[in-house]
Amino acid sequence: MEELSQHLLDIAVNSLEAGATELEITIREDTGDNTLQFHVLDNGRGIATQDIPKLLDPFYTTKKHKRMGLGIPLLREAVDRCGGTLEIRALPRKGTAVTATFPYDHLDRAPLGDVAGTLTALLAGNQGLDLIYRHQYNGEIFIFTTREFKSLLKGIPLQTPEVLVWLKNYLANQVKELRRRNNEKLGRTG
Repeated sequence: MEELSQHLLDIAVNSLEAGATELEITIREDTGDNTLQFHVLDNGRGIATQDIPKLLDPFYTTKKHKRMGLGIPLLREAVDRCGGTLEIRALPRKGTAVTATFPYDHLDRAPLGDVAGTLTALLAGNQGLDLIYRHQYNGEIFIFTTREFKSLLKGIPLQTPEVLVWLKNYLANQVKELRRRNNEKLGRTG
């Protein structure tokens, strides 16, 4: 996978296939700490703690229609390539938490990619999904929740094409605004 947003999508799809109805996705960019981290928490069936090491084996999968599960092994490879860390935690009767941490400025770190497009695609195909998305950049934070957004829509379905196009642009612009505000604080332009 060429972008970290593709790994986010893979983890989110795995969560949905495990029965998740709620997803929390947090991205934290901290240039001062030289850290880029994403965290995905779901309320799906979860995984047994003893099975977590199996997730790193590309020939292990819990899906009956597949013979391989490459998502987590590819994420592990992306993390290892730049000296980051990957943590997968089983939360009994609560779901699973996946956290990937990368050195922000490492030459081999994949770019974050189109997170707004990834989240919009995820919402387009999953009507009942309750999503909380947090994006933090050097202390500035943006939070989006589908619950709040749906209440603003006043009955217009979230999956309406015009709503999804607006949402993708909104999410992308909010992250750009985080960076702009941070640069202003530091007296930088651009």
